[in-house]
Amino acid sequence: MRFFKIILAVLAFATFTMAQGANEAQFKVHTDSLTNEPVKIDFSKSLSGVNDPGLVFSHFANKPLLIYYFSPKCPHCRNHFPTYQNMVKEYEKKGIQGIGIAIGGNIKKNDIRMFIDQFNVSIPVFQDSEMQFGPFYGTGYVPVLFLVLPDGTFYRYESMKDSSLDHVKSVLGKYEKKN
Repeated sequence: MRFFKIILAVLAFATFTMAQGANEAQFKVHTDSLTNEPVKIDFSKSLSGVNDPGLVFSHFANKPLLIYYFSPKCPHCRNHFPTYQNMVKEYEKKGIQGIGIAIGGNIKKNDIRMFIDQFNVSIPVFQDSEMQFGPFYGTGYVPVLFLVLPDGTFYRYESMKDSSLDHVKSVLGKYEKKN
């Protein structure tokens, strides 16, 4: 009987370890599909500040940063935004910043302002009004969560599943501000 329990324990540990490794393997720093080199966020891209028109995107360079790329009219974006904002509030205390970037195209600034009011948005929000961010870093779908590392490389999460959020928290734990 003891032998059977040991075998079960070893199998359970092996299964957990393989699942953890598989989970980690699905999240990699975003790379260029042709060169396989890591892609970096270009903080010189022109984004329009919505709730603070004087704020520039370059202000967030060289720091760990969470970006929520969204459409204010998208039901999925609206559903996931509170989770994102709560995560940002939690990590801001630890020196990590968060911003929102609304899509451009036919979205008006007033649509974004209504979103900001409705969700009591406390983070800086930009609009990709010249379509410089989304087409280069996006997937064509929203919402997308980006975790940008201080060197500009980033992870791109196309869903807000628990596994994605757990990975974000794991990586952010490495960049917490030391008190």
